[in-house]
Amino acid sequence: MDNTLPDLQERKLSAILYADIQGYSRMMSQDEAGTITRVTRVLSMIRNLVGDYGGSVVNTAGDSVLALFSSAGKALHFAVEMQKEMSQESIWSSGEAPITFRVGIAIGETFANETEVFGHSINLAARIQSVAEPGGICVSEMVYRSVRDWHGTKFRALGKKTLKNIDEPVEVYDVLFGDEVESAVSELNLADPRLENLVPDSSIAVLPLENATGDPADLHLCQGIVTDIITNLSRFRNLKVTARHSTFLVCNQINILPEIGQKLGVRYLLTGSFRRIGNQLRITIELVEAETENIIWSERYDGQLADIFEFMDDVTATTTSRLAIHIDMAERKRLATQIRPNLHAYGLILRGLDLGFRFRPESNSHARRLFEEARNLDPLYGRSYAAMSRTFNVEWRYSWAEDPNAALQEALDLARHAVECDDFDARGYSEMGIAYLYKKQHDEAIAAYERAIELNPNDADLLAEMGDCLVYVRQAERSVELLKQAIKLNPYHPDSYLWYLGDAYFHLGEYEKTIETLQKMRDQSEGHRLMAASHALIGNKSEASTHANAVLEAHPNFTIENWRKVPPNKYPEDLEVFVEGLRLAGLK
Repeated sequence: MDNTLPDLQERKLSAILYADIQGYSRMMSQDEAGTITRVTRVLSMIRNLVGDYGGSVVNTAGDSVLALFSSAGKALHFAVEMQKEMSQESIWSSGEAPITFRVGIAIGETFANETEVFGHSINLAARIQSVAEPGGICVSEMVYRSVRDWHGTKFRALGKKTLKNIDEPVEVYDVLFGDEVESAVSELNLADPRLENLVPDSSIAVLPLENATGDPADLHLCQGIVTDIITNLSRFRNLKVTARHSTFLVCNQINILPEIGQKLGVRYLLTGSFRRIGNQLRITIELVEAETENIIWSERYDGQLADIFEFMDDVTATTTSRLAIHIDMAERKRLATQIRPNLHAYGLILRGLDLGFRFRPESNSHARRLFEEARNLDPLYGRSYAAMSRTFNVEWRYSWAEDPNAALQEALDLARHAVECDDFDARGYSEMGIAYLYKKQHDEAIAAYERAIELNPNDADLLAEMGDCLVYVRQAERSVELLKQAIKLNPYHPDSYLWYLGDAYFHLGEYEKTIETLQKMRDQSEGHRLMAASHALIGNKSEASTHANAVLEAHPNFTIENWRKVPPNKYPEDLEVFVEGLRLAGLK
């Protein structure tokens, strides 16, 4: 017997995560080939995601994952996102047994040589994993003390547990986690959005579906269905459709239909509920006149998850016909030729879009992994390429990319591919527009945006993004018009709309309007550059200096020379006006 100890080259304190598939042996006995295929795909994704969240996989053994992290917080962050991912994955399992993990996390010293990692704490994490419920996370007391204040989680003490091959009983805590809630919701001021006109006859808001199943994993599907119905309805020029952002925020605080209609400035509401049992769906839909609460049309849909695309098309067609909205020949052709994606690929896109709204590097990478898998499942699904394009754009705009030029080029290439796959999807054209804009190919950017708006003329985000583009090509007057239209469609809009509008006023030389507009932003941190330049150019030296200091506080490494490379102005002299304002404000 060889008692020689391994040549240990590295010793460090680590947070150890051990994840194991529940019921793996049973799944293998029922469908060995299918289980191997599914588990291989899932484990491959998890290995990639671990790196995005700051960890490293040191071993996978058929049905388990062992990963090391530099801190308990990083390990817990990954564990929570992984379990959310797997709970949503189970929705799209097509009747097969869902792949469910148990996760255990411990802290301790690990010892490594060239091929293996050792340590008592690894065994401890594996044993703690066995205490967790399927889909759950359990942690040691040391981990709990490190992360007990971690946002979005609560902990429940399970007491001292006797674990296999562990000498002393171990204090174990169960991690309770749920969907993140957008912080802006609790702070939202639902004052009337000052709509300039009376409520149009042809105006509608699609409210969030009630998740009658009660499973938090279904929320992304409920929201995705609503978002796609809004997108479908926004194609009709004569129908004013409130954007998702405003509808979801208002409905988080108000549940009285006449008041929702008043706050959103619409005459009609589309509301309903969603219930899922396995792959069986029951969805109820009602078209309601907001002020009177009279039901104009109601329907109940019973079917399979695979019927979801027909359901959304039916709701779109019936809603428009009930509101007497004309469907022209181009729209009929588009509906007739609309591509039906692979159902699982569609689910991956919905999950990834949820992550994309967080604007964090690890979430952006996570979303990209899902979009790439959707592309692999359905190579002709244009939406996957458009979604991937946005992740590279975000990576470029937030300076996360190691090679910024390559990231921007990849964003453009993917957007082009999206359009090649589906010439009727506005998303591909909008992503192409923003990529061309920041590559300073202005004519191509405008052409792409024009096509996107031709396809979806009432998409508020598209209107706002095209408004931003027009600022840089001396079309600020039209930019203001588009942004005002976007704000009407999205009265509780994100701050970006105000930033774009303030920039348009700046390029028109209306510096007072710039200041007035930016002061309405809930978070003014990204508005300080424009505020500093605007105040400086009208001689308000004190206010200009205050905002210049705020710029440096938010971005300590800010220099005019570095920043001037970012704005994609077609005419350099337009950018010089902004630069002069920054200099007058005291920035260098």
